[in-house]
Formats: sequence, structure tokens, C-alpha cells
Amino acid sequence: MHPSWRIPEETEKPFRKALDHASRHEVSEMHSMLEQLTQEQLEGAAGLCGLVSAYTVINAVSRRWPTDAGLRHMAKLITEGENRYEQYGVTERNIYLWVSQCALGFKSYTEIFGDVFDDGYEFMAAPFFFTFNLLAWFHPKDTSVGDFLNLIETAYETTSLLDLNLLPALMVRARMPQPEQAPDTTG
Repeated sequence: MHPSWRIPEETEKPFRKALDHASRHEVSEMHSMLEQLTQEQLEGAAGLCGLVSAYTVINAVSRRWPTDAGLRHMAKLITEGENRYEQYGVTERNIYLWVSQCALGFKSYTEIFGDVFDDGYEFMAAPFFFTFNLLAWFHPKDTSVGDFLNLIETAYETTSLLDLNLLPALMVRARMPQPEQAPDTTG
């Protein structure tokens, strides 16, 4: 990433709007919004889905790179029970492929899902439904999804400024025992 990397507003706004539509099952509204985007905006927003999904699953497994079995388990959790999102492509197989191949495997969405969806609208909307479901299941329970998205954005923008030679130190720091929190005595 470039040292001054920031998520462009013309990408971030449609990304967040599409996630909001996914959270409310507003499929036609999402399709209308996505149709108005340029190809670059659409690809950028789908790319943000991958970054957010990758961060979310790594954060969910105590900040380690998830195992294949862990990714399969996450996909199963998201799709168990009454799955109201299956009609939007949110299946155990698709969630697993999305996370393992696109978000963490850095393969293009089109390469992995190009022949999965018959409908162009489903194809365009699926990354947002995948990402929303990952966020809904695995965001920190003491944080709203919106605040978690803000944290993820800040984390990517901050780390783009760091030299990758710092990675070993960050990995050690992430595994160090954390001090016990002092009890809250304010009342």
C-alpha cells in the first residue's frame, strides 16, 4: 500500500450504503444503487468487502491467521438455522469460498464466483451480503457494526504507513499476555 493510502470516499460511501441495504434486506434498493456506480467504484467497494471480511475473521480467531477448519466452521455458523440470506447467495460453500479464496486468498471475486450466480444482480450484491453476515456474526459484541467498520478502516489506513519490518514485533505484541484490567471503581 502507498504510504498515504486512504480509502477513497467514492468507494467507501457506496460500500457502506450497500452494507446498510444488505442489513435491511433491501435488495432492489441495493441493486439500484450498485447500477449507478462506475466499474471502478463497484470493484473498489467489492475490494473493501474483501478487506473487511479478512480483518473480521482474523479478529474473530484471536488475531491469528485462521485455519481452513476454522473458516469452514465460521461458514457453518453463519448459515446454520433459519438462514434468511440464502436467497442472496449466503450459503456455507459461498461464505467459505469468499473468505478462503477472495478475502484471505487474494483471488478475484470474478475468478471464484464468475459462474456461481446466474443473475447479474445477485453476482453484484453477494459480496455485500457475505460481508454483512460476517460482520453481524463476528464483530466484537461490545462494539456496534458501524464502530467496528470505523476501527477496521483506521487500522488499514494506519498500517499502510508502517514498514513491514515491524510485522514480527507486532506479531509478538499480539501474543503477549495482556495485563488484567483494573476493576472500575468510578461508581
